[in-house]
Amino acid sequence: MIMEKKNLLFQKKKLINLFNQKKFSKICKISSKTLNLFIDQKEIVKIIVISYLNQKNYFKAEQFLKKALFNETSSELFYFLGNVLKIQEKNTEAIEAYFNSIELNSNFSEAYNNLANVQKKIGKTEDALANYQNAIKNKKDNFEAFHNLANLQRSLKNYDEAIKNYKILTKLKPDFVEVYNNIGAIYSITGNFKEAKKYYIKCIELNEFFSEAYKNYVQLSKIKKNDIVFKKLLSVIKEDHISDDSKEVFYYSLSKIYFDLENTDLAFEFLDRANNIKLNKIKYSIKIEQKEFASIKEFFSQKELLNIHDFETKNLKPIFIVGMPRSGTTLIEQIISNHSEVFGCGELDFLPISVLNSNWSTSEDFEKVIRQIRDEYLKKILKLSDKTYFTDKLPGNFKRIGFILNSFPEAKIIHLRRNPMAICWSNYKSNFNNIGMGFTLSKQYVAEYYTLYEDLMTFWKSKYPDKIIDLNYEKLVENFKEEVKNLFSKLELKWEKQLYDFHKNERPVETASFKQVRNKIFKQSSEKWKIYKKYLKPMTEILDSKNIAY
Repeated sequence: MIMEKKNLLFQKKKLINLFNQKKFSKICKISSKTLNLFIDQKEIVKIIVISYLNQKNYFKAEQFLKKALFNETSSELFYFLGNVLKIQEKNTEAIEAYFNSIELNSNFSEAYNNLANVQKKIGKTEDALANYQNAIKNKKDNFEAFHNLANLQRSLKNYDEAIKNYKILTKLKPDFVEVYNNIGAIYSITGNFKEAKKYYIKCIELNEFFSEAYKNYVQLSKIKKNDIVFKKLLSVIKEDHISDDSKEVFYYSLSKIYFDLENTDLAFEFLDRANNIKLNKIKYSIKIEQKEFASIKEFFSQKELLNIHDFETKNLKPIFIVGMPRSGTTLIEQIISNHSEVFGCGELDFLPISVLNSNWSTSEDFEKVIRQIRDEYLKKILKLSDKTYFTDKLPGNFKRIGFILNSFPEAKIIHLRRNPMAICWSNYKSNFNNIGMGFTLSKQYVAEYYTLYEDLMTFWKSKYPDKIIDLNYEKLVENFKEEVKNLFSKLELKWEKQLYDFHKNERPVETASFKQVRNKIFKQSSEKWKIYKKYLKPMTEILDSKNIAY
């Protein structure tokens, strides 16, 4: 008996020593028989589980925790089990484990926080918001819970609450640079550019290598030669240890500055460098795009409009604004959402996700696909606004016009047309965060993508004549008042006197055009590409080869 006790103490000491030396693989190699001797010792159970996790042996970590919990329930071990299940995407079981943990310890702040993380992941945003609040209520300085809550509020476009919580975070951790950048980003979105600049400068003061702050700062105004941020950037870029990810962002920032300073050679040099770094990282393929466009055309060439009449009416009238990115979709949404009856939703991912979830390409029941898309989409929209009319201005929805017309017969579709070279050039110089925008990173790819878009829009218009409202950007800016009145007539919305003053619309704008739409119309914007014509030959050659006029 004494020998057994001595052996147990020896094994326990060995486990603790191995753990302190971070020799996790050695712990995992100890026999299950030996490890099971400690199933009733919570601290040693944690050591064993952490070792399994370090070695990514999630199954053994889960099984060992379940054995320990069978032996004796523990709030902390249920919390550990929730974490292990969460890593494995076993979300329902993870939620149950966190609930068990909280039931045993109703003050367990970290358990509330991680429970909310899983609920957020599976779309239970209201529950997630409540449990982040519970985490904070039980631990006033729970930085992670505050950060998660603020990030969720920002994603839900609840900007006032998000800023309030981000500002609390600056007091909890004054040197956490990302929080200042997030505050600046919200001020940019909501049009408070002066305040946004202050927070970006604060980021740079805290960490001169934090590249995002430079990028965000230079987007807010025309940069001059003596700008303090420009001078700092010129100094920072000379450092040897900068990663490719940071170089990419720094180069985009320098490109924007040199365009502002009218140093075109340097502007294109840094723009090309930035786009090449990004393109090499994402391994984009134009051939995959070509296959996708072909499959859409093939699918809908065999389908007629279903004209379903028994859709449950939800008293909603969507206005989809589609076209190539940088064609003027943000401007149009800003104009339309200035109407008292319209809510501007911005760029929503609801439709692409609903279409993807419908498995349309393999389903044999097209009507079932359409009903699923409609129900899933509208369920999400109802959480955003109670207005009858709403805009969805994701430009890439031009690929989904067939789904829109079948799923939402009450919808209006506005298609923005703009000078092809103005579009191609504007896309190439824009730094998009979305991985789906890989075509913008090459002068050749952006022109080739444009030809795919042009071909698909020709298909939709021949397939569904009179179902799409075409709006020409150049005509709009030249004959603004006439075109805007005509647009609202086609949308069947009553005219209101404030509709010409779109630049006074204070709604948040999250796209690359957030600055432009707060100014009055600039009539020559579609001609600006001509200044850079000699740098853009790969684009003009491809458009010429397809007889696309520009």
